[in-house]
Amino acid sequence: MANRVFQSVIYQMKDAINRVVGVVDETGAVISCSELNLIGEVREGYMAERLTAGDRFVRDGYTYQQFSNAKHNDYAVFVEGVDETAGQFAAMLSISLQSIKQYHDEKFDKSNFIKNVVLDNILPGDIYAKARELGKYIKGKYLCNTVLSWL
Repeated sequence: MANRVFQSVIYQMKDAINRVVGVVDETGAVISCSELNLIGEVREGYMAERLTAGDRFVRDGYTYQQFSNAKHNDYAVFVEGVDETAGQFAAMLSISLQSIKQYHDEKFDKSNFIKNVVLDNILPGDIYAKARELGKYIKGKYLCNTVLSWL
């Protein structure tokens, strides 16, 4: 699901940056990119470089900036070029995408939703709709019924 969120931001940045930009996951697979034909491509040598380098590194003409909201880096943004401007673009994009990912994870978090129901921070009319929305993103089939049984 985060791939779609990343892709929309990357596609909007395409015109502003005038460089190839994208996001790779921890395996080096391109999950979103301004050049649509690169999506799904696996970046050779990325995994080894990711483990040995710091948060920012250069490989094969692209500058990579790792980001995640967890203790280990799940994703990295890449920008075409090895100059300082490419590094600055990568740093800005990584901050933006990290914030968007964190917001997305909080919005579709089952435990956060249940906490809001228990603390009465969600309107009673919105509970069923929100539970159905969460049910699409969570593998549990009975989330809606569980939440509604508490009421």
